[in-house]
Formats: sequence, C-alpha cells, structure tokens
Amino acid sequence: MVTVLAWINAFIFFALALLHFYWANGGKWGIDKAVPVAPSGEKVLKPSALASIVVAIGLSLMAIVHLNNARLFSIDLQFPVNKIATLAIALIFLLRSIGDFKWVGLFKKVRDTEFGRSDTKYFVPLCLFLSLSAFLIYSRA
Repeated sequence: MVTVLAWINAFIFFALALLHFYWANGGKWGIDKAVPVAPSGEKVLKPSALASIVVAIGLSLMAIVHLNNARLFSIDLQFPVNKIATLAIALIFLLRSIGDFKWVGLFKKVRDTEFGRSDTKYFVPLCLFLSLSAFLIYSRA
C-alpha cells in the first residue's frame, strides 16, 4: 500500500510540476483558479515566471523523493535523508491545508471568490491527501 501511495504522490507532484512549468512559459489555463483573489478581483499574488520555475523544481524533487520511497530507483542518499525529506513534504502540505487564515486553507476568511471555492473543493483536499499519505509513507519507511 505504501508503494502505491508513493507512486500516486509522485504522479501528482510531476503533474503539478508540469503545470507550473507551463505557467512559467506563459500558459494561462487554470491560473485564474490557482491564484488567490481579493473580493475586489485583484490578485493577491502575482507569481513571476522564476517563482513558477522554483515551485516546479521543488515539486519535481518531491516526486523524486516519492519514487525513491517506491523503490523505483535508489538514489545514493543516506536513508535518513529520504525519510526526513518525506516528513518535510508531509509537514509542508499539512501547513498548506491549514492555510494562512485569510486567503488559503481550511481556515481562510475569504471564501466567496473563484479561487476560494476552488481551494475549498480541490486544493485543500489534495493537500490533505498529499500530507496524510506522506506521513503514512514516512511512518513505514
């Protein structure tokens, strides 16, 4: 089961990385639902291409950590490094699912925007899944 979760997480992380590379190259699909927007319609964040690339690289590294957990290949990392990276991933996505108490996460105040609805319906559950599955993988590694 842990191997299956690691594969699923790796697939999700690679798909999200590709989406961020797409946005970094000027793509527009999905960006309106992925960036927090104030009730006035103004974007709260205006991510640059460089920021999108950094996030895409980070997501790709998270996928590699999970592929290593799935034993697809064995990167010559000391065992604790991969285990610590898995725990860090779990914590990152737990924090993202909790949110900043205003724009994103379970406890956001601004909910009645397209992003707010998407965050509640898709992004928070996805982050909780990634967090909980990474915690499970961490506990079995």
